[in-house]
Amino acid sequence: MQAEDAPLAKVWHSVVEVAKNNPAKSWREEFDLNFISVGRPNIILNGSFYMAGHLNEKPLVEIRRSLETFGLESAEEVTETEDHISALCEVMRYLIAGDDVEISNLTNQRVFFNSHIRPWYDELCDAIEDIPEMHLYHPVAALTREFLAIEGQSFDMI
Repeated sequence: MQAEDAPLAKVWHSVVEVAKNNPAKSWREEFDLNFISVGRPNIILNGSFYMAGHLNEKPLVEIRRSLETFGLESAEEVTETEDHISALCEVMRYLIAGDDVEISNLTNQRVFFNSHIRPWYDELCDAIEDIPEMHLYHPVAALTREFLAIEGQSFDMI
């Protein structure tokens, strides 16, 4: 198998193609239409929803406890809760690239990923892929699924 035939490379190339062929305005419009809403959006990006069936439930409390043990807290200007997929990815970035080896280490990465991301990311990707009108974010969901599956497999080898 050549590198460009690898599953992660294939989904990455799909994201690159859709990004090259669609202006920022189209991305913004599709995002707003599906992820932003006065009521319930088409897609919810928070782990509590998938793990507990509602927003701001026990999974969010558990994430906040984990963040507290890492000495992390949400910035005041951030409007999303800590169980938002972007916030969880940012915590993983910190656990991977941070300078404090007492916190930023493989054990904390594995525990955080397995507790707060792995249980629900597939459902999030399914929800995105289940909306036929979401043309731009389907490749993003596929890339997310493939990347996080590889992460999970890597942690399983430890």
